[in-house]
Amino acid sequence: VGDELRPTSIPAIERCRGAGVQTVMITGDKKETAVAIATQLGLLGKHFVGDHHSGDEESVIIDISNGEQEDVVLTSDTLSVLSDHQLSQLLPRLRVVARALPTDKSRLVRVAQAEGHVVGMTGDGVNDSAALKVSDVGFAMGSAVEVAKEAADIVILDDHFASIADAILYGRTIFHSIRKFIIFQSTVNLASLLIVFLGPFLGFDFPLSLIQLLWVNLVMDTLAALAYGGEPANGRYMDAKPLSRSAPIISFYMWSSIISSGVFIFFLSVFFLTHDYVRAQFVTEESFLTAYFCFFIFSTNFNSLNVRTKSLSLFANIKENMNFVIVLLFIFAVQISFTYVGGEWLKTTALTSSEWTVVLLLSLLVIPLDLLRKRYYSSLKKFCKPTLSRYVQMSAPPRRR
Repeated sequence: VGDELRPTSIPAIERCRGAGVQTVMITGDKKETAVAIATQLGLLGKHFVGDHHSGDEESVIIDISNGEQEDVVLTSDTLSVLSDHQLSQLLPRLRVVARALPTDKSRLVRVAQAEGHVVGMTGDGVNDSAALKVSDVGFAMGSAVEVAKEAADIVILDDHFASIADAILYGRTIFHSIRKFIIFQSTVNLASLLIVFLGPFLGFDFPLSLIQLLWVNLVMDTLAALAYGGEPANGRYMDAKPLSRSAPIISFYMWSSIISSGVFIFFLSVFFLTHDYVRAQFVTEESFLTAYFCFFIFSTNFNSLNVRTKSLSLFANIKENMNFVIVLLFIFAVQISFTYVGGEWLKTTALTSSEWTVVLLLSLLVIPLDLLRKRYYSSLKKFCKPTLSRYVQMSAPPRRR
């Protein structure tokens, strides 16, 4: 007689394995029962090593440590005779802990965290509360006691392991959305910073008024957050290995995007504001400054397409995030309307079709620039990564012990 396995559990474990997440079964059942269930779930391979109840504690440790690639099955008795160092060496191959005590869960969390791992723990009983509390992410079952739910970070209402896999996917999606928002916002900030500080040395002051800057700030913060916050859960995120605990939030890819696009928008701004040919395309000074206002918003808005995906196809999966499309079109529509209404407050004026053409062509240049960066990113990374790695090592948080 045995508990029936849920059909969603096996593919969920496989998804977690593909995502670089190691799943360990910690159960109070006896070893034979735990091994049988773990084998059915695909947690254990055909060959595994564990204790043999020989009564000799030293031989138990040696038998387990002699396995090279085999999965490891431990019991609480064996776990108690292993030092933290020996246990940490077995962690990458550990699959099952049988006859586990509540203290075993807490110890496994502590040892794994000391090795720099991000640890999630599941539980449903009062005795699981300590492990749920000390883990990085505690998952309580929907059927768990209230004490366990209070100690946990997330409650799995349907008690399905597949929901944990979904939580990982959505967590990674949110993390990537935050990174996209950081890239977009930092690019605008970098371009603005360079214009403000270097503009006077190049013969021009910052051309945007305070009210125009409020609109730029609204685009950069609130509307961008709405656009990127609606990104759908992308299955390819589960094909990536998890990041190290000490990995910086701003990756080399992000730095390359922020610096290249920010500096490029700055140079385009310098060209726009200082080149006689560009100025000659506009009838009045007011239309010239209005055009620059539109150019700055358009270029950052087009850059949001670059930021949204690492693919060379800017519209990949864009239909799955209609919020992004709506926000993008809304910004364009409002910016164009600003040139026809509200001129007194915004210091703008209507532009002719030829003036709009200049604005559009110059602002669109940010797209091919970033496509080139994506195309040759691997070569750029090989060339620049050693220098940035030294900076990352200095700025990364200390390893958790």
